[in-house]
Amino acid sequence: MGERKTYWIWYIRKGLHWNQQTGASCAMKEVNIIPEDPKSAECIKQLEQEIRVLRDLKHPNIVQYYGSEIVDDHFYIYLEYINPGSINRYVRDHCGHMTESIVRNFTRHILSGLAYLHSTKTVHRDIKGANLLVDASGVVKLTDFGTAKHLTGLSYELSLKGSPHWMAPEVIKAVMRKDCNPELALAVDIWSLGCAIIEMFTGKPPWGDLQGKPCQQKEKISFVVAF
Repeated sequence: MGERKTYWIWYIRKGLHWNQQTGASCAMKEVNIIPEDPKSAECIKQLEQEIRVLRDLKHPNIVQYYGSEIVDDHFYIYLEYINPGSINRYVRDHCGHMTESIVRNFTRHILSGLAYLHSTKTVHRDIKGANLLVDASGVVKLTDFGTAKHLTGLSYELSLKGSPHWMAPEVIKAVMRKDCNPELALAVDIWSLGCAIIEMFTGKPPWGDLQGKPCQQKEKISFVVAF
């Protein structure tokens, strides 16, 4: 998850929660609200963005949002619980790769979710194995909408939101040149899906051997695709 990974580890606790009235299980994200702490504030901002996007989305291939609340100094968000979990975990549990038929099935579900998402003029911006959940029936659902963006009108400001190895090179180069092309907006998710497909087949994303900080990885990847 790029630079956000540290924030999730230290500030956001993920777990399983039960509805006290129905007994149904759901996924829970918990953030400690720490006044004047920039990392805590950034986590809350991302969860609020996720809520704004998810509360209006209803599709079988997008994780369902149940609600959120603030209790004392804790911010909670409740989401549909998907088991066994992410696609990258699925890959690890299946010897580091998937069969072509499984990849085809998963890709069909992801495309269905993306088609619906894009029909609402919303771009995910962080499609990757860790943000694609698969249930016991093999149904894949998009999750983690903390960097998602709703497109308004014809204007769209490209930014380096997302994870380097799954990021469209056109976005990296356009941002570096400060040449924002709104036509790239929805297409960035399709590029990332292609990278996720490679991840499913090989167990690692394109340019997975590049090391360094996220910003350095973006510069290296941009250089590679430019030539």
